[in-house]
Amino acid sequence: MTRTATVTLPTPEPLALLDATLLFVIQVLIAQHPDLLAPPEEPAPRTPSLRGARRIFEAVREVHAALDSYRTFLPHEHPWALGDERPDDDIPF
Repeated sequence: MTRTATVTLPTPEPLALLDATLLFVIQVLIAQHPDLLAPPEEPAPRTPSLRGARRIFEAVREVHAALDSYRTFLPHEHPWALGDERPDDDIPF
């Protein structure tokens, strides 16, 4: 008889995983294109890769705004429903 693997670790919240992933994407974009930190009013070299990075950056902003509006509709019985960390979480994000 074969054994089935069981997951004993707690499953993280999907919203926290999405937030962490989006923040990682922002870090990678800024590392590859430091010109993203400059205000949009300043003239920057308009290379195709920088334009693409700006579009991805704006898309990440839109997803963050959508997640924030989604969190407002979550039931408030959980402390992490509004972005607070879990009370039993050792590593808050």
